Amino acid sequence: MNFQTKVKKIGILGGAFNPSHLAHLILAKKALKITGLKKIIFMPCGIPALKKTDLAKTEDRLAMIKILTKDNPNFEISDYEIRKGKRGKKSYTLETIKYLKKRYPGYKIYWILGEDSFREMIEGKWKYNGLKMLNEAQFIVASRKTHPFSLKFLPKEFKERSEKFLKKVIKLNINIPVSATRIREEIKKGKKRNKFLPVEIFNYIKKNKLYLRALNNS
Repeated sequence: MNFQTKVKKIGILGGAFNPSHLAHLILAKKALKITGLKKIIFMPCGIPALKKTDLAKTEDRLAMIKILTKDNPNFEISDYEIRKGKRGKKSYTLETIKYLKKRYPGYKIYWILGEDSFREMIEGKWKYNGLKMLNEAQFIVASRKTHPFSLKFLPKEFKERSEKFLKKVIKLNINIPVSATRIREEIKKGKKRNKFLPVEIFNYIKKNKLYLRALNNS
């Protein structure tokens, strides 16, 4: 299928970015290429709707995204969800999409996410009805076949719902064997820098003592 059309399109890559790493960058670049997006906006969450462990402060996660995207003119950063978090409000995808539609009238919104997050939507873990969200924006789902929460391991009772959801999304085959969770675990154990973690971001983590314990001994 060819997605290269003249429709004005903006991609949104949301998430905790805890920390930012090269898989985020590779995913954004591939989505940009195959869909003909004008730009991609990185949208770090403020207060995540689903509880996350080892979550760095918003200013640190925002700083790491700036490091990751600084050399690409097609990438921008939005602090919309972070500002909501400072008011004590959680980040919800549907609310963010509606905000973006007002912010960018005339643009089609493409929401980029990993297969593990898409599975959470299928299983009804997100606040708003998943199919309703899929009607509000075009979702791009990146495969994560080796991830323990990929669709490969989806319980059978969600199979029929999964088929309905998958009909409405663009599937992006890009299986990168790394995750922010894995990187944080490696940092805690004092392992060498993961090759998917840029040196500058690793140095920022070390300087600001994020995710640590054994990091100073690495």
